[in-house]
Amino acid sequence: MVKMSIGAAFSETFDFLKANWTQMLLWVGGAVVLLALLGYLTLGSTFQMMAMSAGDPSAMMGALGRIFLFAIVAGVILYAASMLIWRSGLHPGEAPNFGWALQAGPAFAFGMFVVFIAAYIVMMIVMFILALIFGAAFAGAGGFSPSAFQAGTIGGGAIAVMIVFYLAVIVFFLWIVGRLSVAGPVMADRLTRNPVTGIAESWRMTGASQWTIVGFYVLVGILSLVYGFVVGLIFGGIMGAAASGGSGAGAVISMIIMALVVYVPQLLLSFAMPMGIYRAIAPRASGDVFA
Repeated sequence: MVKMSIGAAFSETFDFLKANWTQMLLWVGGAVVLLALLGYLTLGSTFQMMAMSAGDPSAMMGALGRIFLFAIVAGVILYAASMLIWRSGLHPGEAPNFGWALQAGPAFAFGMFVVFIAAYIVMMIVMFILALIFGAAFAGAGGFSPSAFQAGTIGGGAIAVMIVFYLAVIVFFLWIVGRLSVAGPVMADRLTRNPVTGIAESWRMTGASQWTIVGFYVLVGILSLVYGFVVGLIFGGIMGAAASGGSGAGAVISMIIMALVVYVPQLLLSFAMPMGIYRAIAPRASGDVFA
């Protein structure tokens, strides 16, 4: 296991973006266009039918079934695109393996879903135990009593416990995300369809840098919020001016530009971060070799 620094993670992430942004746009753009076409063909007027048949349970269930089926197909395509991005970044020049990606992507998504469901169950059990312990401890002071909630006079100790608990839940899930952050790149590097291999190897590789990875995700999240806020202010003013001037086309164009400037970079960054972490903790996958 290699000890990672936040600086190394930033460097590898943006090196990966610089070297592979065209490939990333190709696969993500292709996936979005394909989903738009499939959505038009499969859903069509589904939402309009749902609104018109609000009192018909069978029609509502049929519409919801079509939406659910489209969501599954969309997940398969998007996760397959992520696998193609990671594989092409680690092994440039290799021909795309669409068959492997269409199997590995959904397998990776299912594996992560199972892990997070298990983590949620563990969290609920811990929450129940803590509720019993602290509920008994604060009951005498009226901290968690029904009358305290109804009167809005929850004890200060009870509030402190709830704040600490919610912060602990956030940290717990960030920790899980950090420990599993390179499962996808591992599967792409090894060309495997087995999510257990990716999850187990990610857990092993991130052991020495688990809290550094959490810090990296938190820092990137803060920077993304600041970036989105600043760009939103700029384009919000432009859209406001266009709307007040009666230019509907100008407002639409501003919205499209804002989406491209804000969401596309963040989407590409979300694909690059796991690769940046993987390259920072796996020397053989560093940018010096594969960039």
